Amino acid sequence: MSRNEDIVNACRSAYSGFEKNDSSDLVALMSPDVIFHFPTSLPYGGTFHGREGFLAFYRDLFDHYYEYFDYDAHTVLDAGSHVVVPVTARAKAKNGRIMENEHCLLFRVVDGLVVEARLYADTAKGRDVIDGLEVFPSAAAAS
Repeated sequence: MSRNEDIVNACRSAYSGFEKNDSSDLVALMSPDVIFHFPTSLPYGGTFHGREGFLAFYRDLFDHYYEYFDYDAHTVLDAGSHVVVPVTARAKAKNGRIMENEHCLLFRVVDGLVVEARLYADTAKGRDVIDGLEVFPSAAAAS
């Protein structure tokens, strides 16, 4: 049994199956004071506070930048104080450009709740697809 079994299972639900992503269980396991760090090199990047900040980030993402943005987890790793989720991200920008990118989400866990999260990604791909530039597929997608 995983030390963070509930969070591991919630991450599997939130980041598996592309269009089947369901983050409701993960949001329920976030501390009310959770902090999310998204790379500031993205036009929608920054630091977001609380569950509502997390949800507002995704509302803004879909309202202004993407028609869809889905994930498929390669695995979910329980590292004790952290849960690590490497994913393939697939998205379609409002301008019709498609992106596939590798991301890694890192969740810090304290007393069974996510207290901090950080996204690691090739931010140039995200920026370029929003700007309407040609984005080349990831090496994984090409094989």
